[in-house]
Amino acid sequence: MSEEQKLTKKQLKAQQFKKSKDERETDKEDKKRKREEEEKQKLEQDQTSKKKRKTRRGKGGKGTKKGNRFIVFVGNIGRETTASQLQAHFKASSPDHIRMRQDKGIAFLEFDGDKDHKNIQRRMDVALLQHKTMLGDRKINVELTVGGGGNSATRLEKLRTKNDKLDIERNQRMAKLISDSRGNKKTDQDSESNGAEKNEPKKPSSVPAGIHPDRARFIK
Repeated sequence: MSEEQKLTKKQLKAQQFKKSKDERETDKEDKKRKREEEEKQKLEQDQTSKKKRKTRRGKGGKGTKKGNRFIVFVGNIGRETTASQLQAHFKASSPDHIRMRQDKGIAFLEFDGDKDHKNIQRRMDVALLQHKTMLGDRKINVELTVGGGGNSATRLEKLRTKNDKLDIERNQRMAKLISDSRGNKKTDQDSESNGAEKNEPKKPSSVPAGIHPDRARFIK
């Protein structure tokens, strides 16, 4: 047989065993390096793809919602509570959208800042004043929330600070409402009292006409 004839599998295997230990180690290192390069390229491609998706979202791509949204958290609601019941309960504040999480017993009231820029703060204040009100047989919690989701220490601290401030403002508003209500009630009572006095008939004077009251005492 000619030496140029291709080697059989058996001959190739035998030749492989004849290689020195160094050559086998070199082949192993080459294969390992090749795998590492492939993994590195794959990782870089994944990172590039994620960056592109993030950029598209930031420029109005898929999943982007335009406008400023302000969110109020509602907790301790019954799992059977519906969005229409919540809408009716918060009728005075008229949230633009309600997101329900019935399995968790929570909901989020969304207020569109672009839709009603002038009145949005007042509407949110009205919603927040319904903290600890009864919805069905439950006393609900109504609190401010911050965007981002998750339970990171930073986010929880932001929530705590905002809601502590909200509690103070809410107590001040309630105290003012009570004070104003009492003031209005007193004014109404005074007006009624003055009106009653005006309507009372004047008692006829026992002093004869044309006589000074001091002299009239002696006459009596």
